[in-house]
Amino acid sequence: MSIEFDQTLFHFKTPNSSYVMKIERDRYLVHLGWYGALASWNAADSLPLHDRSFSPNPAGEERNFSLDTIPLEYSGWGRGDFRSPALVIQGEDGSTSVDLIYRSHDIVSGKPGLEGLPAVYVEDATEADTLQILLEDPLTGLQCELSYSVFSDRDVITRSVRLRNTGGADLQVQRVMSLCLDFNGSGYRMMQLSGAHNRERSIHVRTLAPGSQNIESTRGASSHQQNPFIALLEEDCGDEFGTVYGFNLVYSGNFLATVEVDQFDSSRVLMGINPFDFTWKLAPGESFQAPEVVMVRSSRGVDGMSMIFHDLYRKRLVRGFYRDRERPVLI
Repeated sequence: MSIEFDQTLFHFKTPNSSYVMKIERDRYLVHLGWYGALASWNAADSLPLHDRSFSPNPAGEERNFSLDTIPLEYSGWGRGDFRSPALVIQGEDGSTSVDLIYRSHDIVSGKPGLEGLPAVYVEDATEADTLQILLEDPLTGLQCELSYSVFSDRDVITRSVRLRNTGGADLQVQRVMSLCLDFNGSGYRMMQLSGAHNRERSIHVRTLAPGSQNIESTRGASSHQQNPFIALLEEDCGDEFGTVYGFNLVYSGNFLATVEVDQFDSSRVLMGINPFDFTWKLAPGESFQAPEVVMVRSSRGVDGMSMIFHDLYRKRLVRGFYRDRERPVLI
C-alpha cells in the first residue's frame, strides 16, 4: 500500500518521496517531514521540541511543548499557535477558539470524489490509497475530516478538508484552508505564476523572508492575474536538478496561497478559499466541502515537477471523449 500506519505513525509512499506524520500525545496531528523515498521511518523521536519564550504550553504539558512551535498538519486558532491558522470558526458566543483533537482514522483503497467540486480521479482503486483523519473540537462539536490521497505510481499527494457540525448551535466558518504544511526551515525560494491579459502565468521567483508572502484573488475567479499555484524551491534547485515542492488548488474562485516564515525560521504553507469577504453558516447536521490541493515533490528540478503535474492533469483531471485524442479545431 502507498499508505502505511504503525501505532501512531503515518508514512505516505510515492515512487520517489516519503511524507511522514504522527499522532502526538493521542491528540495532535504533527508533520515530521517530506523526504526522498524511504523504505521505512527509523527516527525514534524526530519532533523538534524547544522551550521558547512567549510560546504558550497546553495545560498539563511541559515548557518545551507548544502548538506555536511544533509542525502541525492542520491548525486551528485560539489554542496557542500564533501562526496564520488553517481554520477559524466562530460560535454563537462570538468565540473563535477551536481545539482540533485527533479522534480516528480510516484507510481506503482508491480515491473518493469531492461532492460538488472538481478533483483528480482514479480509474482503478489500485492507483491510490486514501487516508481520512477525523479531528474534533469537543466544545462546539465541529468535526474536521482531513483527506489525503497518495498515488502509487505518481509522485502526487492530494489533500482536502470537510467540515461537519455535530453540535447543537450554528457555527460560522470564517476561514477554511485546504492545505496547511509546516517546513522546518526557511531556506527556500517561492515561485508563483502571475500575469495579466495576454501574458498569463509569467514565472516570478523570490526568496522567502520573515513574515507572510501571499498571492491571492478576490475577483470572483482565480483569474489570469494570479494563478492558484506556488512552489518552494530549495536553494540549489534549477530547471533540471534540485528539490522542489509544488502546490496547486483545484478551484476557479477566490483563493489565497501564503507562505509564512515565523520567528523560529519555520515556514508554513497555506492554500485554499480566500477568507476575504467569506463566511459560511454551518447549521447543526450540515457539512462543508473545501476544494482539493495537489502536492508534488520532485528531486529533478522545476521541469520534473512540471512534468508530474502535466501528466497527472492530462490523464486524471481532464475528462470526456477527447481526453486521449486530438481535439478538434473550434476557431
